[in-house]
Amino acid sequence: METALAGRQVFVTGATGFIGRRLVAALVAAGADVGVLTRSRSGLRDLPKGVRPVIAALADEAALARALAGTSVLFNLAYDVRATAAANLVGFDRLLSAARGARVGRIVHLSSIVVYDAWPAADCTEAGSTGRPGGSAYRQAKIAMEKRLLAQPLPAAILQPTIVYGPGSALWTDGFATALLGGGVVLPEPEGLCNGVFVEDVVQACLKAATLPDLGRERFVISGPAPFPWSALLQGYARALGRGEVSRAPVADLLARLGPKPDETTDRPPSAAARVSAMLRRAIGHRRFEALTGAVRRRSGKVRRLEPDHHLLEEFTGRGTCRIDHARTRLGYAPQYDLAAGLAATADHLKRMAR
Repeated sequence: METALAGRQVFVTGATGFIGRRLVAALVAAGADVGVLTRSRSGLRDLPKGVRPVIAALADEAALARALAGTSVLFNLAYDVRATAAANLVGFDRLLSAARGARVGRIVHLSSIVVYDAWPAADCTEAGSTGRPGGSAYRQAKIAMEKRLLAQPLPAAILQPTIVYGPGSALWTDGFATALLGGGVVLPEPEGLCNGVFVEDVVQACLKAATLPDLGRERFVISGPAPFPWSALLQGYARALGRGEVSRAPVADLLARLGPKPDETTDRPPSAAARVSAMLRRAIGHRRFEALTGAVRRRSGKVRRLEPDHHLLEEFTGRGTCRIDHARTRLGYAPQYDLAAGLAATADHLKRMAR
């Protein structure tokens, strides 16, 4: 427990999300004075009592300026995947402007391993290049955010997590579990390595970054103790669920079925379905929305076998290792969850999904 945070005023964006909920709980347990940004009160249902809610959008710079006054640590976990990358950058710029105006003590920013040119095919370290053009609009937005943080005067820890899994991870746990409960998951042959990190280890990294002495403007790759085969993760999920087929197909066959890779660089506005989804999430809360939609899909029988798209196929075949030596040495980061421990901590959640 980072007792150095006791009594300190901190503020969290993205507080109602998968990682944010756990970070807020850890900060409250550490005795911090925790403020959170949320667009509706519904998201507060999943947060501990005693937090200071600010009901506003990330683009509301005036509300942010008031909320950040006296803040020691700003944790920025916000990224709305249902909005355009450009809209996310507008919100980020206003948050950064408000943070500078309020003279917050430091920023702990959650970025992503996808910023590196080498990901996921080759090894990644903080010295790696991020200059390759292209990639998704999400990747380019994350790179732009990092550049802005590195160029401004406030101390900033930029955390670059890998595949964050655990109970409630919409993509890397619940999405796979839903597919396993339906038609199964297809892995390529040969398969690659999953650089997985359990969600509680990401929270640990956030807390370490919040209390690091003499912080400058620094980047940290955050992953688990060691990578593991994708099949080990998926088969572990299937065992907890009590069913679920993990099959294999040659990479060449999967590529042939996919056809040409689509252009990922276009920053498209959200679809009508995504806009409705966003409204419902605000109305009933992120966690309840994910649970409800997952249950509806499973009971409707409309879940089909999951074959990887181009993006997921790159992940499934990547052989690179994300090196955490710098985070270990500089932050004192010490991941506590290898795959066996992460699966054990996720088992009860998966069993509930299987009911």
